[in-house]
Amino acid sequence: MEQLRFEPILPIWVMVLICITLLLLKRKGIAPYIRQIFIVVLLFIINLRPMYASQSVKVVKQDINCYCIFVVDNTTSMIAEDYQGNNPRMEGVKADIAHITESLGGADFAVIDFNNEAHLSSPFTDDGVYINSVVDSLAPPYLMYAQGTNLSVVHPLLESLIGECEEKENGEILVFFLSDGENTDDNKMDDFSDLAEHIDGGAVMGYGTDVGGQMHWHDVLSDETVLVQDERSYPYVTAISKIDEDNLEDLADDLGLPYVAMNKTSNIDDVLDGILTDLNTEDKEDTMRGYKDTYYFFAIALAGLLAYEFISVKRRA
Repeated sequence: MEQLRFEPILPIWVMVLICITLLLLKRKGIAPYIRQIFIVVLLFIINLRPMYASQSVKVVKQDINCYCIFVVDNTTSMIAEDYQGNNPRMEGVKADIAHITESLGGADFAVIDFNNEAHLSSPFTDDGVYINSVVDSLAPPYLMYAQGTNLSVVHPLLESLIGECEEKENGEILVFFLSDGENTDDNKMDDFSDLAEHIDGGAVMGYGTDVGGQMHWHDVLSDETVLVQDERSYPYVTAISKIDEDNLEDLADDLGLPYVAMNKTSNIDDVLDGILTDLNTEDKEDTMRGYKDTYYFFAIALAGLLAYEFISVKRRA
């Protein structure tokens, strides 16, 4: 962690112009002008908002008594470019998970991602920043290893994680399943209804469009970006991935959760509002690594100088 950090309130160039203007309004007398320079310097420093690293920054955290499981489709189709125009679906997934972790701050989060297999990317933690970094790092498997996908692959691991939550007996269980719903291995999707009675809330969140989108994939070996091709027949054509809302709605019915088509982050807000209404939340004070402000030291000095100037002007008057 950096030992010193600056977060300017106004852009530095704007503050430089303000300070130069104030210095050009030169006061009569050496002592008054020196005090004027000090005032301008203090204003500039306060605007920089200097902070120093500390291991004991006090924060008030919301404590939510629940376990939130993100199930993230990490197949090649999730880089299809049909989210809010021509953006990859995973951009929406990452933004939406960031929004959920912020809204449910204080809950315990876990991440399962799946492609050829399901993986526990993160066990339960209340660190939303860490969860978002895990999701940001997700990337689909190397194209030559992609074997066709099916939502069913996640069932055993999801069941196991839900069972882990139930053993603790101290919180509700939420599941957010984020996917485009495509099954490309020609197998029927498993029935997830055996999990419904163990889930207290969440949503199945769908990504993609009926028109679909093409997929650009970055080959780390050649360091080239290639357009994914449909190689089921020759000559090859550009592969197009389309959302399968029938699968997603069937999954939502099985899990006893609402299905939400995600073309913007705010679509999930009604679900989150309902969850927060039902959950018990409380604020607790905690300490963590972070940065402490120092600007108030300079503000005190500035206030003292301005008070002196005010008294000086009144006396001369």
